[in-house]
Amino acid sequence: MGLDFSSMIRLFKKDSETTLWEKIVEDHGPRIFKAQSKEEFDEIHKEFCKWGSRNIVLAQKRTRNGRIIKEGPATYGQIAKTFNVALKVAVYYCHLPDYQRSAKIVEWLHAGVDTRMMAMLKKRLKGKHPEYFEGWPEAVKDVDSEKKYSELQEVVRIFIREKHDEKLRLPVQFDDVYWYRITQGLEKDC
Repeated sequence: MGLDFSSMIRLFKKDSETTLWEKIVEDHGPRIFKAQSKEEFDEIHKEFCKWGSRNIVLAQKRTRNGRIIKEGPATYGQIAKTFNVALKVAVYYCHLPDYQRSAKIVEWLHAGVDTRMMAMLKKRLKGKHPEYFEGWPEAVKDVDSEKKYSELQEVVRIFIREKHDEKLRLPVQFDDVYWYRITQGLEKDC
């Protein structure tokens, strides 16, 4: 259910990938599909992210400069981004569980924000909203709590309200549009 679309999946140990997939497909995904309110959706999302930050392990990796980063627990932000991309694919692209339910759930989906998007948000909004950027995480891996994650999602909503008319109105649309713009070198247009 959309896990292969998330570039985050390559960061996890193989057994953690399987555990993550099973938890989404067999437990939290079906519960998301049955959610009756944004509050219920957010509670399921929060529960999944807390579970993931306790149970999912990042694989050891070698950086471009040869430094080795040891395996360790995933952060709330890394789990949230992975879940958000999986939900985007399932609900926004594939209209699961059915078109009518997906039309409601899509309103609740969170943005799958990456590190480059975080930098763009800071650059564009820090002057007008400095209160959000004191202690602002520099990367998704630094989003290590529910509070930081909630603030990040709030900044996305502020950006959408202030920088877009009705053409872009949902957080799930934000990451599609800005991932494309940033990866295509169109950052000056952001």
